[in-house]
Amino acid sequence: MSAQRKVIEETICELQETLDLFYQQKSGAALKKLDVVLGKLAEAMDALFTYKAEHDDFVLDEAKLTNSLTEAMEALQAGDHVLLADILQYDFLEYLQELIEQIN
Repeated sequence: MSAQRKVIEETICELQETLDLFYQQKSGAALKKLDVVLGKLAEAMDALFTYKAEHDDFVLDEAKLTNSLTEAMEALQAGDHVLLADILQYDFLEYLQELIEQIN
């Protein structure tokens, strides 16, 4: 297993735990965990870009990732935690899971 895949898998797990807290309406705990997970998201993005640089056949829609994160941050700033969780779950996280299937 590549180091990049491991970083991305760990991020997926931690993000899912955070989203579960949002969906359980435990916003305080979710926001605290999100603060930690944001650093991991940056590491996962770096891992994706590194993997792409090393593998010409790896297809990465950078605009999809950045648009999802931009929309998520807008929802966070607006205080709409349900929308934030939905964007991260159904746009960002699902795409990460698609990408992880391509990484050895």
